[in-house]
Amino acid sequence: MSRKERGHRSLTPAPSQPALAWIRGRLRARAGQSLVETALVIPVLALLTFGLLDFGRAYYFQVAVTNAAREGSRTGILNVYTGPQSLSCSSSNSYATCPIQSDPAIVNAVTAELANTSITPSSVTICPPHDSTLLNTWYPGTGWTSTTRCPNTDDRVSLWLDGTANYYINVNVRYSFQLYTPLLQNLLGNPVPMSVSVQMRTNY
Repeated sequence: MSRKERGHRSLTPAPSQPALAWIRGRLRARAGQSLVETALVIPVLALLTFGLLDFGRAYYFQVAVTNAAREGSRTGILNVYTGPQSLSCSSSNSYATCPIQSDPAIVNAVTAELANTSITPSSVTICPPHDSTLLNTWYPGTGWTSTTRCPNTDDRVSLWLDGTANYYINVNVRYSFQLYTPLLQNLLGNPVPMSVSVQMRTNY
């Protein structure tokens, strides 16, 4: 290194103590600012993450319950008697020659569709019900009501006996959706009651 270079380097003043203290203070201020920004951003990111999780679960539940209600409604519209005897709907032979599907069979179709999910319906409503004896009754062992939410007192056997054809069967499935996000729980309540209705026309 030449004398000129050594002389030039020696002319560079070293930072004074006040300058060093100012630099350290600025660095500490920036570190504190970063901590504050992180503390503000983390709750927002957590809300978005859990909110998206709840939204995805809600969409999955709705699709699964819709499929179950559709399967129940499809089961209800089918002609279930194809035997050699003449069609008749009477409780005297336990509706053995009646083309009308039973309500328990419709409920079983709904539960079978939901068997591989974690969804337990709170109620399944079938309108109109199978016959007049099922008005406002409960299915044994399930606690699911048949007709408490139906708009009228029609039943499928009476409609068939009256010659009414191609009427609609509505299957409504209600369930409770459990939220994971605390803020959404406070805003919407927890669990959130949800329901799906599917309506199909009979083919008998």
